[in-house]
Amino acid sequence: MDMPDNRPRNPQRMAARKRKRRYSAFRLSIVLMFFLVSIVVSFMIYALNFDFSSKPAANTSEGVSQITENVIVTDAEGNTVTDAEGNTVTEKNEVEVKETESSEANNSTPKNPVPESDRQPDSYLEKSVFIGDSISTGLSGYKFVPSENVLASVGLRIDVIGEEKVTNPRFKTPVLVMDAVKSIKPENIYILLGSNGVAWYNNDKMLSAYSDFIDQLKTEMPDSDVYIISITPVGTMKEKIDTIENGKVLNVEIDSFNQRLLSLANEKDVWYVDVNSELKDENGKLPDDVTGDGMHFNRDTYEKFIDYILTHTAQ
Repeated sequence: MDMPDNRPRNPQRMAARKRKRRYSAFRLSIVLMFFLVSIVVSFMIYALNFDFSSKPAANTSEGVSQITENVIVTDAEGNTVTDAEGNTVTEKNEVEVKETESSEANNSTPKNPVPESDRQPDSYLEKSVFIGDSISTGLSGYKFVPSENVLASVGLRIDVIGEEKVTNPRFKTPVLVMDAVKSIKPENIYILLGSNGVAWYNNDKMLSAYSDFIDQLKTEMPDSDVYIISITPVGTMKEKIDTIENGKVLNVEIDSFNQRLLSLANEKDVWYVDVNSELKDENGKLPDDVTGDGMHFNRDTYEKFIDYILTHTAQ
């Protein structure tokens, strides 16, 4: 028969046992809590379909990064594959992507046509040169632009710009446009050429000459901003002339050539200023009350022209 244990109990031993039991229970609760938290977090990630691995990885080459995408797995018949629990099966796919330029770099990339900007002071025109034909001579004729900053002559075409000389108060004798530009060293170079020839001359040749001239400007004047100005519209009088030989020009032809100038500006990374749209009336023409011959316009229209230039710059 078992005898009762009448030995005196050790209080310190009993307290140690209690502490050990409490510590074991505490450890168990910590493990359970961590397990539960893990389950909750995993569920949230799954529910939100968030994939940490989709963040860009280190660059694999200059200007190129790798990202990981989850791609849905399909069978040979194109059906979505699911696992035993009915969940859609996906697999990770490494994709190389080109990095976009920084916002600072984008600021220097032409956005064409040039959008409206803060108005430049009139002194901006003193830092610019305007290259063109009789349309451009009106800029100095009406004294909107200093005559020293206008390199233009009546009938000048882009395909002969390397051969025909222009007169300018800065120079004692007629000078080639490119030589004058290199001497003046302007901050901004505006080109308005094409009115003479758009209706009758080979437009492909004019575009080719435009391209060559811009390449030369960018090589010789790398610190200057180059702007192509759209050919200005014509009025009803020009469109109603009977033949091209007599001077007939259609706005649809001008619009088509301007579209090609816009594409050229984008190709060459230079600026394109859409003055044409600003000067058109509701009929898509130069208003008849601002022109005497259907092509050249009055002082008020030149003022509108210059105001558009000053409010559409890269600065």
